Amino acid sequence: MNLQPRPLPLETIDGLRPPLSGFPYFDYADRFPFRPEASSNSLGNASWLADASFLVYGTADFIAEALARSPLRDQGFTLEWLGTAEDNRGMVLSSDTALVVVFRGTRMQVRGVLDLAELVLINQNDLWVDSQFLPTVWRAGGHVHRGFLGAFEEISDRLDAIVRAKSPRQRVWLTGHSLGGALATLAAAHLDPSVIEGVITFGSPRVGDRAFVISLPESKLTRYVHRDDWVATVPPTLLGYTHAGKLISVPGSPARDVFSDFQAGLGEVKAALTGMAKDLRVRMGDLPFKVSVLADHAPVYYATLLGNALLDSADRES
Repeated sequence: MNLQPRPLPLETIDGLRPPLSGFPYFDYADRFPFRPEASSNSLGNASWLADASFLVYGTADFIAEALARSPLRDQGFTLEWLGTAEDNRGMVLSSDTALVVVFRGTRMQVRGVLDLAELVLINQNDLWVDSQFLPTVWRAGGHVHRGFLGAFEEISDRLDAIVRAKSPRQRVWLTGHSLGGALATLAAAHLDPSVIEGVITFGSPRVGDRAFVISLPESKLTRYVHRDDWVATVPPTLLGYTHAGKLISVPGSPARDVFSDFQAGLGEVKAALTGMAKDLRVRMGDLPFKVSVLADHAPVYYATLLGNALLDSADRES
């Protein structure tokens, strides 16, 4: 099977805003299927989970269509929701041997203004969750982010029911990007450690203090961070927050050149504005998005670069 590396995304607002139509979600899963028994350091599982954490940002129809085009259906995976299909906090991908809970991160939505402009906005509910950064008590000890805890409590009963209903053969994996990574971390602290096989997060913020981290099955938790991803640096350590699990840097991105990015960005802004003037329509999604600490957080980078790293690793071993 001749698999090609994934091209790097366009660094525009729409090019980095999830989900991305046409992205080859799980296209490597035929050659590199998910391995429920693998360790949380498995690059193959990390690539698979990065695709899942990217895809979960889509609507129910978008997700269902992407899964139908992928190898997952033939591999026996089925889809459930954390919440409803219309308003979900994540999805569950199940097979005979795996139960993968994928928590969704903060949504970015497009709003039309009198058919003259398209604005890209953060979902207000998710923004409220993210903004409640003061710590609150965690029942097993320590303190956690108040907003993250509130969002987790909304779906904890549903998570418990899904885990209770699993078969003995199914191994539980937790994952998510950004806010989704924070929820996956809370889920790891909430569930019995013996139930959890692995936890992999992407661009996750800090969730709690040191006492909270002690309550986690840290040996099963791996967090990936891409380049200068700013979200992985908040909330501040000044408030007692600390990261959990093993840190792995996402490979494959060249170092940022701020001056070159600035020059390229100016040219792309000019081109985008010229096109908008001709069409008499403002499209925020066409504007460049090269602010490294924010652009590097985009889930398309995690899915693209980890997929490419997986191919590189397999080629070196062959």
